Amino acid sequence: MAFSALPAALPGLTDRESIADALYRAVLAFDHGDDALLRSAVTDDVVAEMPGSPPASSIAALKAAVFDRVAFGLDTTHFISNVRVSMDSGASTAQVSCSALAQHIRKGKGFESGPHRFMSGGMYLCDVVKQDASGLWKIKTWKANIVWVDGDPAVMTGQ
Repeated sequence: MAFSALPAALPGLTDRESIADALYRAVLAFDHGDDALLRSAVTDDVVAEMPGSPPASSIAALKAAVFDRVAFGLDTTHFISNVRVSMDSGASTAQVSCSALAQHIRKGKGFESGPHRFMSGGMYLCDVVKQDASGLWKIKTWKANIVWVDGDPAVMTGQ
């Protein structure tokens, strides 16, 4: 059975919920290999710092450094929790932080035992901006602080 993510714009969300939804869209884009969902979640000039990957200063660089390898080369599930939003009332910019758990499995090996897994846990800190045209909140800067890993790191290289 194929699964797909919900549409980028969800009706009835408050600004705080919409800001958290930018993070949800971003990690779901990785899990679903959904380029359009990623583009709905990050700005064209996103700056991303993720351990193990070169810094990215555009969506094209983020795709080349991380997204294409993870979204299309691995089976993944990303979970975020403890989402906290800092924003002034009526503002079009905000900060959001969360805890993150990322599970990476060699493509098609999820039901096999053995060294096919790599997991990481940490925190994300993002600056987000509200887009005038779409009304969507998008990630402008994305910093990942990985505090633990488990499994075979070679999984992340596609080996």
